[in-house]
Amino acid sequence: MTGLAALDAILDEQRRVLGAVDAAGFDALAARLAAARRVFLYGVGRNGLVLQAAAMRLAHLGIDAHFVGQLSAPPAGPDDLVLVAAALGSLPTADAVIAAARRAGASIAVVTARPGAVPDSDWVLCLPAQTMADAPVSPLPLGSAFELALHLLCEMLLLDLAGRLGRSHADLAARHANLL
Repeated sequence: MTGLAALDAILDEQRRVLGAVDAAGFDALAARLAAARRVFLYGVGRNGLVLQAAAMRLAHLGIDAHFVGQLSAPPAGPDDLVLVAAALGSLPTADAVIAAARRAGASIAVVTARPGAVPDSDWVLCLPAQTMADAPVSPLPLGSAFELALHLLCEMLLLDLAGRLGRSHADLAARHANLL
């Protein structure tokens, strides 16, 4: 399956994955994102790229958001939320960020395809998509199904947050970069 012929299969898979997300868990994560003093996001590889985009959009919503490792990121502390994407549940760098967040007193949320493998967190949201460690069943290669679902999940969270915070498209546009 290639090109446009794959579109229906990919969209069907994403509907199944996102439709399986726990609604109460989604709502709890959105509420915590809205209430956090600051939000720190972390992921590696393509998951990291997705969360960097999400951090930017959170900033457009007026949320003090940072991607872990950026030079301008402040220290984390109590009343902050650290959101980690770890498809496999446990990765050495993600585990280190989670441990540092715990020491700093921040709350921790993890989005993963393997909730039983998450070492320590306050919230775990299962995104049941194929990862690169799974036997291939997705039309997408390796971990692309999880990465795409993560991106869509972030967009869903951002729409929810815009409603919770009373932010319009114009509000987001007013906070958009204007130097380039």
